Amino acid sequence: MTPSVKATADLAPNPPAATGDLGAFERELDRVRLRALRTYARIEGREPDAEALTTRLAAVGGADAAERVHDLSARLGLEPDDVGLLWAVVAASIDPVLALHLPSTGPRRGGVNATGLSLAQYTAMVELDHARARRLALRVAGAHPLRVHGLVEPRVGQPLGPDTGLVAPIRVASYLSGDDTPDPALEAFGGLVDRPESPVLDGPSEALVTRLRQLANGPVCSPVVLLGRRGVGRRALVRIAADRPVAFVDLERVPRDRHGLGDALAALGREVLLGGALPLIAGLDELSGPGDDVDDRRREVARFVDRCRGAVFLTATRTVPRIETRQTPVRIDVPLPSARMRAALWRRALGDAAEGIDQDVGAAALRFQLGPGGIGAAVGSARAAAAAQGVSISASHLAEGVRSTIEERLQGLARRHSTALTWDDVVLPSDTAEQIEQLVARIRHSYLVLEEWGIGRHLPGPGVAALFSGSPGTGKTLVASLVAKALDLDLYRVDLSQIVSKWIGETEKQLEEVFAAAESGHAVLLFDEADALFAKRTEVKGATERYANLEINFLLQRLESFAGIAILTTNMEGSLDPAFRRRLAAHVKFPHPEEDERRQLWRRMLPQGAPLARDIDVEELAEAFPAFAGAHIRNAITTAAFLAAAEGSPISQAVLRRGAREETQAMGRIVKVESTL
Repeated sequence: MTPSVKATADLAPNPPAATGDLGAFERELDRVRLRALRTYARIEGREPDAEALTTRLAAVGGADAAERVHDLSARLGLEPDDVGLLWAVVAASIDPVLALHLPSTGPRRGGVNATGLSLAQYTAMVELDHARARRLALRVAGAHPLRVHGLVEPRVGQPLGPDTGLVAPIRVASYLSGDDTPDPALEAFGGLVDRPESPVLDGPSEALVTRLRQLANGPVCSPVVLLGRRGVGRRALVRIAADRPVAFVDLERVPRDRHGLGDALAALGREVLLGGALPLIAGLDELSGPGDDVDDRRREVARFVDRCRGAVFLTATRTVPRIETRQTPVRIDVPLPSARMRAALWRRALGDAAEGIDQDVGAAALRFQLGPGGIGAAVGSARAAAAAQGVSISASHLAEGVRSTIEERLQGLARRHSTALTWDDVVLPSDTAEQIEQLVARIRHSYLVLEEWGIGRHLPGPGVAALFSGSPGTGKTLVASLVAKALDLDLYRVDLSQIVSKWIGETEKQLEEVFAAAESGHAVLLFDEADALFAKRTEVKGATERYANLEINFLLQRLESFAGIAILTTNMEGSLDPAFRRRLAAHVKFPHPEEDERRQLWRRMLPQGAPLARDIDVEELAEAFPAFAGAHIRNAITTAAFLAAAEGSPISQAVLRRGAREETQAMGRIVKVESTL
């Protein structure tokens, strides 16, 4: 049943006493409501009620006086009917009562269109003549400013037509009312970049800020792409350089569905238009690789960049996908802050907590290659850990904070690997042991040699990549763990099952995330069975070989520029691509242990806390099982220990022989039964 005009007219309040944008905003909403009621009355033939509502309209006042609407009209070139449509759609979007009184233009669905205000409803409500209504419909169907800038949008999934419901985002209503609160829709995809309270800049950073300020305010509106590691401070530098708010969308947070990117860029565009923000699109790497969906996303980003009348900033880590904009993008590399600047960033983030651990802060700045974002996240985790223990922040908390940020970024792509063993548990030939010592020394003194002595200028990257090759069981993974332990670093074992993907470009993306996380400092990457990733490139006979070679090419380039520590292990050295050898800082070969080395391994691996029989003869075992390496001896002793426990007897020579024979069979070898056994 349709409410009476008297009842509905009482819902329209008297003209508010407020002045300014808010007063004009409320008056205009009242005008929209009263117009809808009057049209409803005329449709139903209730002329006296319509005349009463006309009187109420006159009492509300004339056309809108809000300065923001006049400014918006001038900037977008809006016509009076455009402004009227904007007000009507805003009112229908935020006024739950108004929807009950909108005139129906099609089959009655409770008398109203419950999915926004259609053009047909608007023209009926304001009683536009046919020519004006048709002109407005043609403008809205094309590149209308209200639609281009996301101020008025069709309901999701509806094709645009005369009966399509139009809605206005809440940011538009808040702007017209004088509220400058950022767009809530933007928070799902990004937000506003916080301006550092006391920016920390060194000479290169100050020069970079000056350059960014020129680009942000210059006459040529070319898109600016900032390249650098994650957390290096690209957004912060733009915010320091900008004289206005910086709004951003992170493409990693944008769903890859049909409307995800469009909604995100529309929210960003509204904040640029209404809030005067400088636009920034982060995570440009998401647009890399082949695929129709990726091409569509690139084109959508390019259209957004071309629509913006000012500068647009974009960020990427290593690759810049081809985005065909009218202006050629300007590319700027953002380097990692210097060690001195990193120390200042640590102190700023720690505040008063830095006073008691100043030396530790300096050590953290040298040890962890983090930018402002990474340092801020690490300090946040360190504060939480210290607070949970009820103590002040210490150096261990700083390391724990860095570790937690790395683990969060790896997200199952690599797992922390540790060992309780020590160097005393390892038996290596003297030349192999010497190579390991040299590798540890190279990593430990890399900052001194590469940075302070300047040797790094002649190298493609400051990182260290080492290859451990040898037959199975010779201790490659164990030594990698001990190297990380000696350097007081965490070892992360790359999970190839999570890295390798059948989707084109996805493997490279996952690998880049692993490399980037390890470059921050508190991690050593371990690629066990590296031949699975670093295999030789093959002759291209089809798409499969071509994309496989692309992965190898990416690894070659990334390993060369890697700034962290990576250890590769393989027992199939010949399967590796020869180009990897030039990129290795060390190649350590783990030979099969000689008899004397096997004897030492048997002796060291026997558990001293277990019951051992007096007849154990490690010399006989080392001679009788020449195919055994360290891992095989460990397995044989473990099997023997369980056999002895089951029999309720000590570990004897006979039990050890049985364990060794089972391990020999597990190796796929034939066990020869001899009288000595």
